[in-house]
Parts: sequence; structure tokens; C-alpha cells
Amino acid sequence: MGNRGLVVSFAFVLAGCTQVVDAPPPRPGPLVAPIAAGQVGDLLSKDAQQGGDGNLFVTVEPDHCSGVAREVDAPFIFDQKPAAHDGGHWDADVGRQVYIEEIVGVYHADFNPAAALAAAKHTIQSCQGDSLTITTIDGDVDVYRLQPQVGSGSPDILAWSFTAPGWACDNALVAAHNAAIELTTCSQVNGYDVLSLAKDALKRIEALANTTA
Repeated sequence: MGNRGLVVSFAFVLAGCTQVVDAPPPRPGPLVAPIAAGQVGDLLSKDAQQGGDGNLFVTVEPDHCSGVAREVDAPFIFDQKPAAHDGGHWDADVGRQVYIEEIVGVYHADFNPAAALAAAKHTIQSCQGDSLTITTIDGDVDVYRLQPQVGSGSPDILAWSFTAPGWACDNALVAAHNAAIELTTCSQVNGYDVLSLAKDALKRIEALANTTA
């Protein structure tokens, strides 16, 4: 009986010395601003938001030129590690069928759009004169040649083209604030006025950034 009382008393002493330590609150992740991750779909044009799936370019050889043409996990968008991303496909009929892809990304507040454009430009310049063997999701394989780069008229837009006999793909990368939009347009005869799409894309970025600033 006496021993039992000692054990019980010791247990109460231990209980009285027990401290409850609250777990520290989780640290907030890096800020995604001024455009929020949840707004990424708003970077797509209305046509892309309503479109379906296209026959995306899935591989490009040589590999160091993948950013020039690959639409699945597009390097110019994904190499910058977006906080959120989206994409869409749509067709335009301008006397010929044009296939258009939009790939968009929203990044953390420390995203450097000028550096992203400079890195993409370096890749394009390093692939000048190279033949590009491109495979689509459907398994189609074609060989293209990167064309001399043209100016876009805007420091926020990078434009480039690659062609195959009877086929042309005109492309643009738009980067500003903490967002980037890549546009690819392909058609059997010439391409499409991708710069007009790029200017509209830049307006969408500016509108979202100014609304949430």
C-alpha cells in the first residue's frame, strides 16, 4: 500500500512538470505577385479557354533546341519554375487553317522577365542554322529549319519562326511582371500574325498585374 502511494505521488509530480510546446506556425511560401497563381487561366485568350486539345509538339532534336519548338512542358515556360501553369489550343480560319497553342505561367514575385527573355533568345540564337526534328503527340515526325530571328518591336516580346516545306510555325514569348505566355501558330501556307496575338497577351498580363497591384 505504501509503495503504491509513492508511485502515484511520483506520477503526479511528473505530470506537473510536463510542458506543452505548441508547434511553430508553418512558414508562408514565396509570394506569388502581383498576379496570383489562381489567376493563371485568365492569361489565356478567350479562344484558348474555350478550345480543346491540339497535336502538340512533344520532342525536339537536338535537345538543346527544345525550347524553340516543344509545346509539352515548354522549356521557355517551365525552366523558370512557374508557381502555376495552364494551356489551351484553338484554330483560326483565315482562308487557311491555322493551329494555335497558348502556354502560360505565373511565377513568384522575384521572377525576372527580362532574364527569362534573354535566356530564350540565347537558345534561339544558338540553334540558328540547325535542322529541328520534331515529333508530335500523335507520332508525326517532321524536319524544320529555324529562320533568322526578327524583331518584335517590344522589349517584352520575343519572336521567332521555323519552317518545313509547305509549313510554317511562327512563335512568340511574352514576359512581364510575374507572368509569361508562349504562343505557337502553325499553318500550311505562311504562319499567322503572331505578333498581334503577343500584343494582346501582353495586355492581359498588364491588366491582371494592375488590377491586383
